[in-house]
Amino acid sequence: MSFTGLIMLLVLFLILFFIVVGVFSRGRNTQNKPSLWGVGVLLLQLLLTVLFFTEITAKFNELLFDILWWTIVVSGLIVGIRKFKNNVIVSMLNIFISLILAIFMLLLLFITSM
Repeated sequence: MSFTGLIMLLVLFLILFFIVVGVFSRGRNTQNKPSLWGVGVLLLQLLLTVLFFTEITAKFNELLFDILWWTIVVSGLIVGIRKFKNNVIVSMLNIFISLILAIFMLLLLFITSM
């Protein structure tokens, strides 16, 4: 099995996991308004994803961009875990997009190191 196939299986497993967690926790938790941190980090992650696929990131300083990338990924994980009780949907999106962005960066690092 190829490396890409393994990554796709991992992503499918994560999607299934988050769907199951969302279904089981939906009935118990009453949804509050999402926090500003959760929405702000989600918007930063979406902006980073769009910048990644439009290849605008090639114009930035590589070290500065790596620091910015990993800061947004880690902050998405932290905010997603800490604010899970307030709003499950936004927290799960933050965690899922953080994991996807981390996989993209690791793939990029593996490809450029060959």
